[in-house]
Amino acid sequence: MKKLLMTALLLSASASAAKLQVYPYDGAQFIPGQHFDLRVEAEDVKDFKDAVITLDGQPVAGLVKTTSKDTSVEWTVRAQSLGVGTHTLNVAFTDAGGPVTKTAKWTVAATRPEGFGSLFYKPKAKNVILFIGDGLGWNTVNAAKMIAYPYNPADGTPTGKLAMETGLSGMATVTTSSYDSALADSANTASSLATGQKIQVNALNVYPDNTADTLDNPRVETITAMLKRSMGKSVGLVSSAFGTDATPAAFAAYTRRRGDYQAIADQYFKGDVKPDVLLIGGSRDFIPSTAPGSRRKDATNWIDDSQKLGYQFVSNRTELNAATGSKLFGLFNIDNIPSYLDRAQYKSKEMLGDFTDMPFLWDSTKKAVETLDKNPNGFFLMVEAGMIDKYEHPLDWQRGVWDVLELDKAVAWAKEYAKTHPDTLVLVTADHAHSLSVYGGYDATKGPGKREAVGTYDKAGFPTYGDRRDANGIPLPETSRTYAVGFAATPDYCETYLGRPVFLDPTVSNGKSGAEAAYVPNPKICAEGAVQRVGNLDPASSQGVHTADPLPLFAFGPGAENFSGVIDQTEIFFGIARAMGLDATKNK
Repeated sequence: MKKLLMTALLLSASASAAKLQVYPYDGAQFIPGQHFDLRVEAEDVKDFKDAVITLDGQPVAGLVKTTSKDTSVEWTVRAQSLGVGTHTLNVAFTDAGGPVTKTAKWTVAATRPEGFGSLFYKPKAKNVILFIGDGLGWNTVNAAKMIAYPYNPADGTPTGKLAMETGLSGMATVTTSSYDSALADSANTASSLATGQKIQVNALNVYPDNTADTLDNPRVETITAMLKRSMGKSVGLVSSAFGTDATPAAFAAYTRRRGDYQAIADQYFKGDVKPDVLLIGGSRDFIPSTAPGSRRKDATNWIDDSQKLGYQFVSNRTELNAATGSKLFGLFNIDNIPSYLDRAQYKSKEMLGDFTDMPFLWDSTKKAVETLDKNPNGFFLMVEAGMIDKYEHPLDWQRGVWDVLELDKAVAWAKEYAKTHPDTLVLVTADHAHSLSVYGGYDATKGPGKREAVGTYDKAGFPTYGDRRDANGIPLPETSRTYAVGFAATPDYCETYLGRPVFLDPTVSNGKSGAEAAYVPNPKICAEGAVQRVGNLDPASSQGVHTADPLPLFAFGPGAENFSGVIDQTEIFFGIARAMGLDATKNK
């Protein structure tokens, strides 16, 4: 009886003990000198006494203790960094529930030789051009190749490869996950590329905390900030999406909520990165609240203020190509830059509006490199083909895949640049995948939405893309025989198999509210002639979603040996750091 009573008391004490969280999380990895914020949170605290927090056996200096509510205690210290090796944080305290302890181990990996070997060390890559195809899974790459280089109808042999697939120095398959989920979004995956950390869904380069403020979370330093701080390199960010979107923001901003668009816009010019080149869509986040289309809540005008900071501002392709400034800021649309098909082939007023002179991705890549190349210390450039994802979500595979072809022309230009600048590492990868799959051929002469027009196996035949191409050498979408392309994660929608000159969302609201609110197939698409598909997502979902499918990584040039086999996405950060010999313990 006495033993049972003691066990019950111990279980009761354990059940009421405070909960401890430590950030960075147990198992986190860093490079030497990479800054991070240390955060310890104790929740469900009762009659808190005191705490002992040690790092490698020594008390942590500078900890600021706070109590965000009656039942919590937190400790924070900003901008910490560590040297090479394994480091252990121990936390111990006692409250009414009994003793509480937690341990976190962190590893700091060297990015260059130490000791005698450092005397002869020279980094392999002076410059890095990182291409990110948002939503560019392996299947999406393959679909783009099948459009650009159709199989020979005489014998079924390939007629070519994409630029991103040829002349490889290294190649890898990349797996993704979030800190809080096996599935991922663009914010946390792009943050993994930028920091080497696992990050929460919808967060940018921060760990969780227990406060409501999305901008006060503990931060971890990005590779762009370190390259500027430690090596004096220039930084450029290019995206076809709106510029405060997750992927470009991950290389210059810190927030728990990726939707903090105004704060993200401000961090581009006030944060620790301050990119030297910023060529993007989404002017609505950079113009004052009184301007038409703005979604800011204040009078800030970054178009004017950026020029006071030394940026040359450009607003269209003509101005971009003529620019000569050492710092560039470009805004080419009030929102996302429309797809390649809309800018180069369809050119409809409905899709372009008043923005009739927008650059192609290769224009922005070329001008960014020419501008950044003026820095003798080298540069880091991130180029995002952001609209691949934006069109895969609404199941518009044609617009998404043609944006891959636009990306590939930018990659081809970068590879040519690297031939005359052999200290440049070019990488092509993605943040996450979508569920796109090519599963057959489709006889377009039979019209839209005919299941009997879908051919599989030998009945698929050879689609006829490539017979006609535009001025940029990219195939036209209209063809007598196309592909049957589908998605594995969808709402209810109508399938026509064919594209259209004006984009349409696959679903519309059912007009109800509360628990009955849902999305139904867009009747405009259904009226074209279509097969109605029953989706596999919650009816509250209006579009397709990301998947856990693996991603490609193609590497060209010095340091490419750091990218091979099957790797986790966080390893890309460390591979870039090793290729550039990034030593963040120094301040240039």
